[in-house]
Amino acid sequence: MTLITQGVPAIDHHSHASAYRTGGTYRSVRDHEDHFATGHLEASIPTEAYRRYVRARGSADESALHELESTYGIAGLLEKGRRFRSTTFFATALRKGCSLLYGTTDEASFDEQGALLRAQSLSAPYDQAAEVANTPVLLVDVPSIDTAQWNPQRYRQVIRVDPYFYPFGLDERDDRGTEADRFLTIFENVLAGELQRQGLTELPSTFDDYRDFCIESLRLRREAGAIGYKIVSAYVRTLAFERVSHEDAASAYEALRRGHAGDRKALADHLVSLIAADAGAHDVPVQIHTGMGHPEPGMYIRNADPLNLERLFITPALNTTKFVMIHGAYPYSSSAAALAQTYGNVFLDFSWMPYLHHAQLRLRLIEWLEILPADKLIFGTDTGLPEFHAAAAYFAREALDHVLSDGVSRGVWTSEQVDFLAHRVLYANAAELYHIEEGSRS
Repeated sequence: MTLITQGVPAIDHHSHASAYRTGGTYRSVRDHEDHFATGHLEASIPTEAYRRYVRARGSADESALHELESTYGIAGLLEKGRRFRSTTFFATALRKGCSLLYGTTDEASFDEQGALLRAQSLSAPYDQAAEVANTPVLLVDVPSIDTAQWNPQRYRQVIRVDPYFYPFGLDERDDRGTEADRFLTIFENVLAGELQRQGLTELPSTFDDYRDFCIESLRLRREAGAIGYKIVSAYVRTLAFERVSHEDAASAYEALRRGHAGDRKALADHLVSLIAADAGAHDVPVQIHTGMGHPEPGMYIRNADPLNLERLFITPALNTTKFVMIHGAYPYSSSAAALAQTYGNVFLDFSWMPYLHHAQLRLRLIEWLEILPADKLIFGTDTGLPEFHAAAAYFAREALDHVLSDGVSRGVWTSEQVDFLAHRVLYANAAELYHIEEGSRS
């Protein structure tokens, strides 16, 4: 197979690089495996016990964790979950990423090699992974970046704008899992921080003042270095954002502020359009989570169907706002391609897919590259683990090489066209959308 992508630099369109260290400790490979094994745990113990476990783990409540372990054998259930997942491509990719990053196939030495890298500096493991992967720029989905620790020329911030949509939270849910609860807590904390940043101790008294606060907050965050917005609302509600008038949104805001019943969805839908318009006015792309979530209940997968977004995409006032559906919208990948093919301002990235559904990525790349213009498809990893960053870049290049080489043999593209496509998908499309200078490096 011809190595078409060899030597082509890549922009990681979707990363969580600086989030791999939380609470003063590093997320290890085992922590990542445990996270992906929680679905098995959740299905093996009572719902309330699982919620208690998640709360205790988050607050490092050793007493509660010991009690839960004694009652339910949590460690054994997680080990069984890891065992079941050891046959997935996720596990294969994790081993490959470790070998690429540490230069050895000796799994027993992976933790030791990782510790040596982490001892150098906070960003050293990711810097090394980026060198191995030839990814000079990573777009990082985190609330903030410490530029003293993370080179701002390599790590560029994308901010989640969902906290602005839900100033009064969302309607109560009584579902399995904790995914939605976790995201809503993050939204609440970020909004509180942004209010404090503007000297506010509570929400503005009027809807117009709240709108002004949102726009000013976004301006300040762009000035601090944010180059993109991201919407992850599929984890907590449907992506069917309807058109809502200013009057109806103001009515909902005023009612909710007074503690009365109000249409939270209508308020959020109006704010989505407001912030999408702000993105268009400042030429800031908007990433949108589409498709499946993490392997734990809490998210309704059907809510993340990209076809839910068409009402937003077809809004005349948003025709110049750049929207990027991320994760290839799996399992709705063909629907996402249809949307990107129809709307000139809608794009598609395939982050997450290189290390989760590699065979599916090859199939979808054939479909996408044959139907979509060359500017529509974007590479990404969607990982907060340096080992997975190296693996995702490796397998994405392998999939692209396979599909492009096969396309030449079938007469779909010329050799010149596949070189052009490789550069567009790996680098140029993201560079143009986010105004990253060609050849930008750390």
